[in-house]
Amino acid sequence: MHETSTHAERASQAPAIQVEGLRYWYPPVEAGQAPTLALDGLTLTITPGEAVGVTGPAGSGKSTFCLALTGLVPQETGGVIEGRVLVAGYDTRRVSVAALAAAVSIVLQDPESNLLGLTVEDEVAFGPENMGVPPAEIARRVDWALTVMGLAHVRTRPSWALSGGQKQRLAIAAALSMQPSVLVLDEPTAQLDPGGRRELLRALMQLRKVLGQRLTLIVAERNLDWLSALVDRIIVLDHGQCVLDGPSPALLVSARAHMQALGLPVPQLAELAAWFAERTGITVAWRTVDEAQEALASWLAM
Repeated sequence: MHETSTHAERASQAPAIQVEGLRYWYPPVEAGQAPTLALDGLTLTITPGEAVGVTGPAGSGKSTFCLALTGLVPQETGGVIEGRVLVAGYDTRRVSVAALAAAVSIVLQDPESNLLGLTVEDEVAFGPENMGVPPAEIARRVDWALTVMGLAHVRTRPSWALSGGQKQRLAIAAALSMQPSVLVLDEPTAQLDPGGRRELLRALMQLRKVLGQRLTLIVAERNLDWLSALVDRIIVLDHGQCVLDGPSPALLVSARAHMQALGLPVPQLAELAAWFAERTGITVAWRTVDEAQEALASWLAM
C-alpha cells in the first residue's frame, strides 16, 4: 500500500483487524525473573463493521489483546512480541500509538481512568482539539457523540458528578469524537450496577445501528449475558490462545461444557435454548429475554 494513502483508503482496502501468529511476553517484574507469556500464537481476521466479543477466564489475555490492537503493547509496555497486528491497514509495531489513535480508540474498564475531570462536553472535545480539528467540526462531533450515547442532557455537568454508567458512556463518547474505525472496550461493565449495564447496552446497540459497517467494535467482557446481546461473534481465550471462535449467541449454546470447564458462567438464555432444543429438536439462539419469551409463547400456543 502506498505510504501516502489516507486512513479511509487503508480501512477500505483491508480487513478491519488482521492478527497473524501473535505471541507476546511481558517484561520481568524483577531482574532475574522470566518474562510472562500473555498471548500465544493468536491468528484471526475481523471484518469491517463486525462486533466481536472477547472473553475468557482471568489471565487469559483479554486485556493484553486489547492493548495490542492499539499499539500500547508493545510500544508502551515493553516486552517481546512476535507476529503481526494490522488495524485499519496499519502495522501496530511500525506506527506510533499517537498516529494509530486516528484509527483505533480504546476505553479501559475504570471510567475514571479515561476522564480528565472536565465538563462533559469538554471531555468529548478534548481529543479532537489536540488533533487540531477545526472548532465547527469539534462542535458537530461533540453534539453527535453525546446524543448517540444518551448524554446530551448532561453536557454542562462536571464529569465527576455523573453516575458510573454515565461516566463509562462519556468515556466512549470521548473516544468516538476521534472518529475511529475501530473501537475497543476493555471490561466495560466491570464497575457498573445492573442499571448502568442496561444503559450502556442500549447506547452501544444504538451506536451499532447508527454507524453500521463504519465502526468495528471489539469488547473484552466476562459478563456473557450482556455480551451475547451485543456482539455478532465471540472469541474465547485461555492462556493466551484462542480456544473457541463462533457466532453469538449460538456459540454459547453449543460450547456450554467447554465454557463451564473454563470457569465461565454460561448465560441463562443459552441454558434455556439448549433445554428447548433437546425437547423440540428446534435449534435456537436467543439474544434477549424478549426474544425467548416471544418464541416460547408461540411454541406453547401451537
